[in-house]
Amino acid sequence: MFRRHFITALATGLVLRPIKGLAALGEDPPLSFFVLGDWGTGGSLQKKVAGGMRSASAIRKPSFVLSTGDNIYPNGVSSALDPQWVSKYEKIYEGLDVPWWSILGNHDHRGDPDAQVAYGRRNPLWNMPGRTWSKEFAIDSVTKVSLTALDTTPLLQKQELWKTQLEWLDQTLSESKAQRHIVAGHHPLRSYGHYGDTDFLVKNVKPILDRHNVLLYCCGHDHDLQAIKNPDDVFGCLVSGGGGGSRVTSSGVNTKASATGGGFARVAISARACTVVIHDATGLNVGEMTL
Repeated sequence: MFRRHFITALATGLVLRPIKGLAALGEDPPLSFFVLGDWGTGGSLQKKVAGGMRSASAIRKPSFVLSTGDNIYPNGVSSALDPQWVSKYEKIYEGLDVPWWSILGNHDHRGDPDAQVAYGRRNPLWNMPGRTWSKEFAIDSVTKVSLTALDTTPLLQKQELWKTQLEWLDQTLSESKAQRHIVAGHHPLRSYGHYGDTDFLVKNVKPILDRHNVLLYCCGHDHDLQAIKNPDDVFGCLVSGGGGGSRVTSSGVNTKASATGGGFARVAISARACTVVIHDATGLNVGEMTL
């Protein structure tokens, strides 16, 4: 049953020039992580972005990587032993050596989504506790942030129990003891890229995020990088879908930073501030948003 994937798994626990936003958080922000989406092509751009991530990590190592889905192109994986895990993940990100917390994208649903959950039992760096999941991370000795992952493909398709997933999100955020909240899903809620805003998410997910004072919604799907703060939203939106492909994007009235040509983002969060930094494929800081 799809319902089993709504079990919450909670636990306590290359920037080549100065980044003003990170400096505002202090010399060493208590928690920072990379955000990468739409990456598993095995192609030259994926490899270039991976090199940029290693360069940025050498300067300030992230606590983990959040993958916003479309982990393996074009049709996901067939099993936890699928050879694509080696060719499109393990070899390409060798040397990064940090945990990955991953969600599912629409291309992942073309294969066996549960094989991506099972792969975590083979590779301790890969974390996908279920098709949806929630995890709490310590920012400091008293402050935690919750990271809650949606499976937006069946949600948008209104597959069986899609309303249950929305109820699970609302309940998970209600019951969380964390002081700050981040939600991730593959499809963009706000975007000025190829796909634009996802009306279903604006109608059905946005009210939940607003009600629980969510800080940031992270996503991919659009093959670009965008930091957006719509004044109608309590939260900011980060689109990070440039891990393996690239599309022309655009800026809008609520764009704080954007880029194309491949890249990734870093989120740095303290008890009092959150900064989103967009990096190009080589790891250079090309823009930021402070929430």
